[in-house]
Order: sequence, then structure tokens, then C-alpha cells
Amino acid sequence: MQTQTKKPNPSKRKSIPQDQVDEADTANAALVDHAKPRKTRDRNQQGKTANTLGRNLGLGSRNLTRAGKTCAHQSGKAFATRGTLAERWSVFAKWLEQTQGINRMEDINREMVMTYGQALKARVERDELKASTAQLYVSAVNSIMDSATQGEWQTVSPTKDCGIPKRRYIPETSKAMPQSQHDHLQTSVDDERIVVLLNLQRTLGLRFKESALLDAQKALRQAQREQRITVFSGTKGGKRRQVPVSAEALATLETAASLQNGPSMVPANLRYVDFRDHCYRQAQQQPFQFHGQRHHYAQQRYQALTGVPAPINTNIAKSAWHAYMASQLNIDPEVAEKLDHRARSILSQELGHERLEVVRVYIG
Repeated sequence: MQTQTKKPNPSKRKSIPQDQVDEADTANAALVDHAKPRKTRDRNQQGKTANTLGRNLGLGSRNLTRAGKTCAHQSGKAFATRGTLAERWSVFAKWLEQTQGINRMEDINREMVMTYGQALKARVERDELKASTAQLYVSAVNSIMDSATQGEWQTVSPTKDCGIPKRRYIPETSKAMPQSQHDHLQTSVDDERIVVLLNLQRTLGLRFKESALLDAQKALRQAQREQRITVFSGTKGGKRRQVPVSAEALATLETAASLQNGPSMVPANLRYVDFRDHCYRQAQQQPFQFHGQRHHYAQQRYQALTGVPAPINTNIAKSAWHAYMASQLNIDPEVAEKLDHRARSILSQELGHERLEVVRVYIG
């Protein structure tokens, strides 16, 4: 009796995990739109084996995203590293298809990866993405392509070829939104939800996603009881943190709660990604950057905790900062140093950062 070979059921194919889909949506939403160019092949880049290996360089899949995942899992790297590579590759694959019309590894060349890196650079400049994260996205593409082409891939440098800035923690100028610009946006932005998000970010130090996913009604009740709120939706790594609520923040929460018509500040008839894209388009038209409000919070909070302006708002050198604090507050330099460290530790917790050095990005 012959054994029948079962045909694969497309409906039972393993789907991309939702967290990878969400990450891809986040990374691709604000990338610069480009006209779809004619597909070209870089013969020197891919070698002569591309035509004989089959679609996607013989990785056993006609889907570009799955081919990259297969390559990541065959790389021999640690399990967590393989998963991270696959996730970052899926972001690149989606960008390729949406902006370049490319869905085959054979059609990928250095110029396309450089264009991708430059789009990531634009997001870094808009404070939508950290420079270190953008560099890791480009590096993941290099890793997959190097493995897929069996070492023939010519690496694209995230910094030299794409212009992504090198990671640094000490800014030269403040990125806080000036009070005058903030006041202007209160009337120039015609979407009252966006205005409320701006105010939540300014008074509570929230990231954009945290402010959009905030259950303002629940937060208001907690603030009225405890003079603080617990932030957990949209945080990095899902980590909870406590943020104190000032009188100004309480008033903002009251306004937000009155507008809320769903489980969060996202309108009930929209998905988060759609609402986010709408907000980013508004920001580009004005223009303004949401993250400037978080910088403002950090600088004002530091001044409230120490009694002196944030270092980024002075011309004092880092080496002379504690001496400056001591002279302004009429205390010993050792006491000033402890006060500075305590303020930075509190800010680190309230902003949701584990490392103290990251606080320098906000306050200097």
C-alpha cells in the first residue's frame, strides 16, 4: 500500500510572533518614503552562485522574512542572539518590500542597505530612535547577508556609510522643548488628544508610547490618592515605575481622563499604530518632536531636586560642576556631589532608565 505524501497546509505555517510584528511596525512607521526603484543586482556583491542556489540564496523559503530567520537560526550564534537577529531582519525585510519593492535576497545590494541606514538616521535625528539601536539594525542586516552569501557580503558601516551618529551620552545643547514652542502648540495643534499627549509627556516625563497607552482615568484615581502614578503600558521591557504627580500634572490627567473613550488615550476606533502614525504626521507638519517634552521634564525635575539648573542649561564644565553647585547652594563640594548623584538616581528611576549615564542625555 502506497503511502500518500501530505501536502503542507498554508494555514498551519508558523506565523511571525506578534512581538516581532509590533517591532517591525514601530521601526518602519516613520522611515522616509522613497520611490520604488528598478530592481538591480550587484553581481560582484552576490557572486556567481546566486543563480544556481535558488530563490533567496537557497535558504529554503520563498519568503524574504522567513529566509532571513532561517539564516539567523543556522548561524551558530547563541539562541537569544539568533532571535534578535531574526527580529531585526524582519524589520529590514518589511522596509524593503514597502519602500523598494524588493522581496528576494538576490536583489539586495549595499546601496539598498545604505538607504535603509540613512532612513534610520533620519529617525535618530527626530529622536524617534536611539543611535545605538539604529546601528544594531544595520549590523543585523550585515550579519544575515554575510551568512547568506557565505562571506561574500561587503559590510555596510552604520556610521561611515549611513551617517548614523556614534553613541554618546553627553549632549552639547539642550533638546528640551522651549516654553514658547510648547505654548504655541497648545493652540496650533488642532487635535486635542495630541495636545494632551504633549502635556502628559511634559509633566510626567513619559515617552510617546507610554503617554498614548496610558489609562488616564485609572491614573487620575491613583494620583488623587497617592500623588503619584504607576507607569507600565508601553514601557521598555514592560518595567513598571512610579512617577510623582505635581499640581500641573494632576490637571493634565483630569483633561486626559475626560477625553479618554477606551482603555487608553488611543481613540477607541483606532489601533495604536494608526494613532501613532497620525500623531507623527502632525508633528512633522508643525514641526515638533514629542521627545523634547521628556527632556523638559528631566531638566525641570533636576532643578527641583537640587536647587540649581540642569548642567545642560549652563556653561559650566563637567569637571567644575560640583564646585559650581557648592558655591550656588553654599554647601561643601562633597555634599554637592552627593546631592547631584541622588538627583540623577531619582531621575533615572522616574524616566525608566537603568543606567545613570543615560540621564546625561537629558540634563548634561
